[in-house]
Amino acid sequence: MRKTIALLLALAGLSAAAAACSASISTGGSSTPGGSKTYTNDQYGFSLTYDTVFTQGESTGGTETGSGSEFDIAFADTGGAKIGGKYVDCVQVSVYKLARAVKPAEMPKLKTEFKGLVDQMMGSLTGADVTEPLSLAQINGLPGFSFGYAYTEDSVAVTAKTYFLIKGQYEYQVTEQASQENWAELSPLLQAAVDSFTVK
Repeated sequence: MRKTIALLLALAGLSAAAAACSASISTGGSSTPGGSKTYTNDQYGFSLTYDTVFTQGESTGGTETGSGSEFDIAFADTGGAKIGGKYVDCVQVSVYKLARAVKPAEMPKLKTEFKGLVDQMMGSLTGADVTEPLSLAQINGLPGFSFGYAYTEDSVAVTAKTYFLIKGQYEYQVTEQASQENWAELSPLLQAAVDSFTVK
C-alpha cells in the first residue's frame, strides 16, 4: 500500500501538465498532407511518425506544457490556428519520471489518481468540458488512460485528447489537439501520429 501511495503522490506532482499543447516552430511555411516523417528519441526510448503537414518544434507556455516534465516536443500545423502567437493544431509528447517503476497490472488501480489529475487539468483551462471520460487505453502495447476534452482560449475553441501512457518509471503524456474549425480535417492525421507512438 505504501508503494502505491508514493506513486500516487508522484503522479499528483505532475499538476496541470500538458493540458494544452502549444508549439513554437522556428521553420516557416506549411506543408501539405501526404508524406510522413518519423521522430525518434533515443534518450527516452520513443518514436512517433507524423504527417508532413506538421512541423517539429518546441512545446511552449506555462501550465500548457509539462510542469516538471523531463522532456517536451510538439509537431504543429504552421498553417493552422494560433493562440497568442503559438500554434494550436498539434501533437505533443511530454515525458515524466515517476517515483518508481509501474507494472502494467497496476494501471487499473491508478484510475482514481489519474481522475484527480484530469480534474486538475480541466480546472486550469477556460470553459473546459470532458467529452470522453477517463478510461483505460493502450497504444502499441503501452498501457495507460485517455480522455477527451474541449476548451476555449482567446476566443479559439479547441478539441483535444490526452493519453497517459506508462512504461517502467516513465510516463509519456501524448496530446492531440486542434481548433474546432480544423478538427474534422486534422483529426485523422493527429490520431495516426498518436497511433504510431511506440516505446522501446
